[in-house]
Formats: sequence, C-alpha cells, structure tokens
Amino acid sequence: MGRLRDWLKRKVSDPLIALVKRGLSPEDLALAVVVSLCLAVNPVIGSTTVLCLVAGRIFRLNHLVMQTVNHLAYPLQFAFLVPFVRLGEYITGAEALPLSPSLLIEEFQRSFWGFVAKFGLAYVHGLLGWVLVVPVTCLGLYFLLVRLFRRLGPPAPPPAP
Repeated sequence: MGRLRDWLKRKVSDPLIALVKRGLSPEDLALAVVVSLCLAVNPVIGSTTVLCLVAGRIFRLNHLVMQTVNHLAYPLQFAFLVPFVRLGEYITGAEALPLSPSLLIEEFQRSFWGFVAKFGLAYVHGLLGWVLVVPVTCLGLYFLLVRLFRRLGPPAPPPAP
C-alpha cells in the first residue's frame, strides 16, 4: 500500500499542490477537479474526454488538471455505471435489465443495433441517476476541495495598510 500512496503523492497530489503554489487559485483548481470528476463518472462510456474538453473551454478551466482527473477517475465510471442505471430504473419504475459484462459483450457482438435497442434505455436510466446524484455531490466536494487547497497553498498575503 505504501508504493501506491507514494505513486499517488508523486503523480497526483504533488502536481496539484504545485499548481496552487504557482498561481492557480484554490477555487479554480477545485472547480477544474470537480467539473472533470463530475463529467468523468457519467454513464456514457467514451464521452468523458470530449465533455471535459468542452467544459474546460466554456468555463476556462485548466485542461491539464481536468484531463488528469478525468483519466484517473476512469475506473469510477465503470464502478458507478450500474448504480446509476439502477437508480434511474427505480425512479422511473422500469424493470431492471440484466447488466452482466458477458451478456453485454455477447449482445454487442451479435448485433450493434440490437444492442442499442435492448440497452439504449439503460443509458437513459443511467443518465437520470447521474443527473440526480452528481450535482449535489460535486457541489459539496467543491467546497471541501477549496478548503483543502487553501490549506495546501501558499499563505495569503497580509492586507494592505
């Protein structure tokens, strides 16, 4: 576990702290991290890089931070996929679809359009679950990260007399 912690510190934590110390404000850094994390866990596989690029451009966020967080959060997209779909099914009262990886691969290999017809609604349910959970969660995470990055960054200059 120590090797993983050292790697995360060296490759993730230290560069983020360096950005704060170099002039990226804690608020801007926290916003870039949170927006990219928000987008990185959306249930539409293959969309996160483009979404982060567009959001970074629109909101003038640091692309290096956004894409780093996006790619580090990639496993979370798969971890949250089924819970988001299940939440969307629960909210809409839909019957739960079987979502085993082997079944998905088999259906996809059989017929792409058959796959889309059978599992397209699962994406809609997943997006519904994502829309309900992520904004509130990310808002709280933003304020937590701002406080953390303020502590890690350089001290604020004293007020002018």
